[in-house]
Amino acid sequence: MMLELKEVSNIKQAPPLCKVCSYKHMCMPEKIVNEILINENVNEIVRTISLQKSFNKGEMIYSQGDSFSSIYVVRSGCVQTYSLDEKGEELVEGIFYPGEFLALDCISFKRYSHFALARENSDLCKINYHELEVLSREEPDMALHISKAISSQLSKQLKWSQTISNGDIKKRLCSWLIIISSKLKVSKENSFKFTLPINHYEIAKMLRMRPESLSRIIKELNKEDFIKVSNKECHIKDLNSLISAI
Repeated sequence: MMLELKEVSNIKQAPPLCKVCSYKHMCMPEKIVNEILINENVNEIVRTISLQKSFNKGEMIYSQGDSFSSIYVVRSGCVQTYSLDEKGEELVEGIFYPGEFLALDCISFKRYSHFALARENSDLCKINYHELEVLSREEPDMALHISKAISSQLSKQLKWSQTISNGDIKKRLCSWLIIISSKLKVSKENSFKFTLPINHYEIAKMLRMRPESLSRIIKELNKEDFIKVSNKECHIKDLNSLISAI
């Protein structure tokens, strides 16, 4: 690599977490992943552009209106993004789980267009976007990889947006439950349980429905017996039936 290295303090520290991270292939092409394992120079470069950070439940990661500087990858936990409209009303935009990027949709704005809040204790990788651009110019494979990652993530976010705005309220809730379960990678079986990331009031607000309407639909779905939704947990008893309800 021809990239000029910045001076890095404590260079004898343990190798970057990228070496053992389950999601390193999300951030980097195979070529660079392999170099991280054997090349200390690449390790130093990774240290200059990325920082592993931990956030407690309820802690703000960044705020709407802050100057944009970094994108993030969720390594563990759960992150909620939301914005405030002109009336100060909170609008939930998304729920992010391990392996997903945060703030990709803020790159062109130069400012963060929403708040990011840790819904539970979470570990994130903070990637300096300017330094990432420098690295991408030196490594065409990196540029292509990041371009594909951004496209894939934004496509998923568009699908999320369409889900919460289209169809009747029953279809919206069923679609949302399927998306959340797929993010958690627990939907490989026809029956499974997972913890709801937000409360019922927040779900109703995000899905553009009244809380009483959500309660009615949950009772209806529970009665049909292919899901069981409580205050904090969802038990999908029959995934195929849930999909067919969309």
